[in-house]
Amino acid sequence: MIERIIQGVDGHNIQVLTWKNEQPKAWIHINHGMAEHAQRYNAFAEQLVAAGFSVVAHNHRGHGSSDTTVLGSFGEVGSWDKVLKDLETVRDTVCDPELPYYMFAHSMGSFIVQSYLSTCTRKIDGVVLSGSNLQAPFLSKAGRFVAKIEQLRLGSKNNSALLQFLSFGSFNQNFKPNRTDYDWLSRDHEQVDKYINDPLCGFPCSTALWHDFLNALAKLFKKGNLKNIQANLPILILGGGNDPVGLMGKGSPNLAKAYEAAGQQQVSLKLYEDARHEMLNETNAAVVSKDIIDWFESQHEKFMSLNPHKSQVHL
Repeated sequence: MIERIIQGVDGHNIQVLTWKNEQPKAWIHINHGMAEHAQRYNAFAEQLVAAGFSVVAHNHRGHGSSDTTVLGSFGEVGSWDKVLKDLETVRDTVCDPELPYYMFAHSMGSFIVQSYLSTCTRKIDGVVLSGSNLQAPFLSKAGRFVAKIEQLRLGSKNNSALLQFLSFGSFNQNFKPNRTDYDWLSRDHEQVDKYINDPLCGFPCSTALWHDFLNALAKLFKKGNLKNIQANLPILILGGGNDPVGLMGKGSPNLAKAYEAAGQQQVSLKLYEDARHEMLNETNAAVVSKDIIDWFESQHEKFMSLNPHKSQVHL
């Protein structure tokens, strides 16, 4: 793993991690979730490299440990577009444009990527959405209203105990009696404890971040907006049967149906019975990782069959 800092459009230091295969057949861009960070995907990235891919992951604004990062804050109000531009900057700076480009996105990262896809005009060769959900616009708008009130009450840079409870706090109620506040993440106690003991995980997010995030969700799932996403995009949606973010197994199928209704013809769905939110850190993580890698490899085989002139070897 190589760590570097690259400059965002406004001078923000984007913390970027790369895992390089000497002869990669494609790039995979990992987008992490809320209140965690890119380095947590090291084991998965190494598996992808062993399968022939090069991997890049970056810390979204308000995450990680660069010298311009304030944990839990995207920055000033209205920074969602900058979050999306960071993704594009990382792609342009790191990934070989001659190679296929795939994306893996978890939780908040899945919504960032979907928002990116709804405005992006560049070709994406496949996307995996993990721990995601179809959020009804009226729910996002209601949450945005609460976030706005809390923002006015507490300030944009401060966090809100109410917003924290309505999100992470409520997720854990499905798993009483609770061993920890983060039982909803995984059945694997060791992985949950690693999260709790990581100073770059589990932090509260600012009222402005919540407002920007919920505002983006309301726009993303507005009727007809999914039709703006690249036609015939290969999409794999992964969900845990006991993931509260995914409505305990209902959210992922709803998201898949929404994409199919929007005209997408290459949507696949995989649900893991009893798994919780972080499937790459679950008790069946080896099975999940293999399924994802197999899907990426199958998409690459399709890509090469349609583009026989493309070399698989890029140094």
